[in-house]
Amino acid sequence: MSTRLNVLISAYACEPGKGSEPEVGWQWCLQMARFHDITVVTRANNRTNIENALAELPEGQAVPTFVYFDGGPLLLWLKSRFMGTRFYYIWWQRSIRRVIGELSREQKFDLIHHVTFAGYRYITGIWGHGVPSIWGPIGGMESIAMRLLPYRYPIELLTELTRNLNNFIQSSPTAAFPSRARQCQLTLVTTPETQAILSNWDIACVLMPTVALVIADFPLRVSYDVTAPRPLRLLFVGQLIWLKGVDLAIKALAASKTDATLHFIGSGPFRENLEKMVIKMGLSERVSFSPRIPRSQVLKEIYDYDVFVFPSLHDSGGFAMLEAMAAGMPTICLAVGGPALAVADDCGFRIPIGKRKQVIADLAKKLEFYNENREAVEVHGRHARSQIELNYNWDRKGELMNELYHNVALQSETISK
Repeated sequence: MSTRLNVLISAYACEPGKGSEPEVGWQWCLQMARFHDITVVTRANNRTNIENALAELPEGQAVPTFVYFDGGPLLLWLKSRFMGTRFYYIWWQRSIRRVIGELSREQKFDLIHHVTFAGYRYITGIWGHGVPSIWGPIGGMESIAMRLLPYRYPIELLTELTRNLNNFIQSSPTAAFPSRARQCQLTLVTTPETQAILSNWDIACVLMPTVALVIADFPLRVSYDVTAPRPLRLLFVGQLIWLKGVDLAIKALAASKTDATLHFIGSGPFRENLEKMVIKMGLSERVSFSPRIPRSQVLKEIYDYDVFVFPSLHDSGGFAMLEAMAAGMPTICLAVGGPALAVADDCGFRIPIGKRKQVIADLAKKLEFYNENREAVEVHGRHARSQIELNYNWDRKGELMNELYHNVALQSETISK
């Protein structure tokens, strides 16, 4: 179907070149403008980066119309000092209901679509306008198994126990999550764990990872010397927080019968703990840290490493992991959430969730495998690239979303008749 629909997209996070959620918001808006007339409601804070990027797009490319909204100077000051992103986001979503309502009366949208934030836990401004709506892709229903909880770290333990409890409560049919999904004609979910909850209650949902890449940004490494006599080079990119499983990576390195090295790129409150762990385990010569660096620099440096290690305990996406796969790096992750969906059998390893000691031992075995089989690093890396091209390519995802737009619009039109 080639009919262009009039669509409003809600994208709190929407900035080119930032990676993570801002990149997700930006790319979904650009992709859907290929097929439809798109109006985007986003933060005024994003305006400069958006307009600079729009000016650099090829002449004649269809682009969205952006409507910018934010709180006043006092509210933004409170956000930076006291409120934090979470509370400001809730305020923003409540406030844009009025903005969306006014735009809907003026333009008569065929569809409203919420894309960021991609978490299920928060309200959005898309509901209650008498317009068919799509929510997502959203995720967040991945809970940490009790045997893997951070019992040695009280703050992290309390955080994860609270999250697990909330997920349990939200899995009931009368909770906010399924109730919100019922208000939409379609909910898109990023992980099988999130899909399972809605499917249990016969709520329409489609599994679609929210993250993808512009493939042209990632040249595949031309050659990989499988005979080079050097240690296996492991890489992690992301926040240095407990839930990313960074301590598991260090312990697996220590347990492996290899001389492999591990480099962390990122910042976070758990770095001090990691540095102490490295010293205590005698790994100072094999584990190194770099602070968070611009995404453009990361994309250059990833080619200096062999295998990407991403043992996150719950993650709906894994943006940096996909970037490493696109560059031709195999990945070792845990068998949970978005990473497990991306890492197919022939482009890395998914470690089953079990007891902590067993997870570490399994991670160590996979490090040993790649250390002893450098040919597999090259082969799995090429397959990882193919997986990204096929299933995590923004152009392809735009085509899939276009089909869903038309399906929802057609279904709604049929019901209204």
